[in-house]
Amino acid sequence: MISGSKALVYVSAFAVFACPVRPLVAAPTISCTRGISFGTFLPVCNGEIIVRGSAASGTVNNGCHSQISGPILPARCQIQTTIGIATQDIRVTFPTASVQFANGGGGGQVTLDSYLIETAGGSAAGSYTFAASIVNPTHSFNVGGRLRFNANEPSGSYSSSMNVVITSIP
Repeated sequence: MISGSKALVYVSAFAVFACPVRPLVAAPTISCTRGISFGTFLPVCNGEIIVRGSAASGTVNNGCHSQISGPILPARCQIQTTIGIATQDIRVTFPTASVQFANGGGGGQVTLDSYLIETAGGSAAGSYTFAASIVNPTHSFNVGGRLRFNANEPSGSYSSSMNVVITSIP
């Protein structure tokens, strides 16, 4: 039996930057209705938890994660255009290699990196271009990533936001 405190980890939101509007082309936007949830990790060892971006999201971890409590879910996002038919492909990119954030009490720090974007063929790392034909006028997809933490991170809820860049590809 493993004893010790537990820490709830959630990445709660995504900040959004839309690309510039071109004549007769609507700028795409992105919104996320659910952040990445890594569930509960056990702060008794150094560890990492990977949440895949694929529809059948699973996790990979080194035994520092509690399988008993806390939902493990990828973020759920949607690309939208303001016109009925998208005329250009749309690239989604996470421009920052990693994000570090502290828990609500100010102690402890975890790192989120290795972003995974759901595609028709699985997960793409860091950036992916969606064909205009599937963004008419919306397209939903999952986003996963890797959470890294050190031993003895304090209990609490960890949350942060990150930038996502979307670009119309002519």
